[in-house]
Amino acid sequence: MPIEIDITERLEQIAEATLRVAEREGPAAITIRAVAAELGGSTAVVTNYLKTRSDLLVNAIRYAQRGWLADLDDHVNPHEGAQHLRAYMAWSSGTVGHDRAVRQIWLDVAAKAESRSAAFELLRQDATEHHQLLRAAAAKAGVSDADFAADVLYLLLRGFYFASTEDPELWTDERVGAAISQLTDLFIAGLGPSPASA
Repeated sequence: MPIEIDITERLEQIAEATLRVAEREGPAAITIRAVAAELGGSTAVVTNYLKTRSDLLVNAIRYAQRGWLADLDDHVNPHEGAQHLRAYMAWSSGTVGHDRAVRQIWLDVAAKAESRSAAFELLRQDATEHHQLLRAAAAKAGVSDADFAADVLYLLLRGFYFASTEDPELWTDERVGAAISQLTDLFIAGLGPSPASA
């Protein structure tokens, strides 16, 4: 009698293994063979569920996104008004779990954007949703120009994701978090730069 496999659980195991490979060796090392070896099995342990390297990346990104949604519910969504924006920015500028590996994958996928892969489209959709959440959080906080604040804060966070991957010892969560916190408070206080003067 064949062993029953929980497909959702197996896909999560594959995602975890994919992210561990990225953390240890960088995103270029992600292959079906490498992930299978990380799981301690033959390539069939992966290819029975995911057929290509792009599938591996998409699976890992979706796994990370589910974790982010749970984090938002726990750490951001309970807050209202200005505290909601502060909590969202603090959460967005932190590094927990596999965040660094996901950022490495994001940079790798973005560098190959001309291919318009499924992973690239998924990350672009995530970026759009991230910007929309920022705009909504700024509006809830009573920021006078929520669109402009969302643009500036989004670009700051995107820069952090790149910088923290490029040089994590210099661009620590603490250093970036302090800058982001001060800028967020300026927007909340209505003291941020206006679009005309930017």
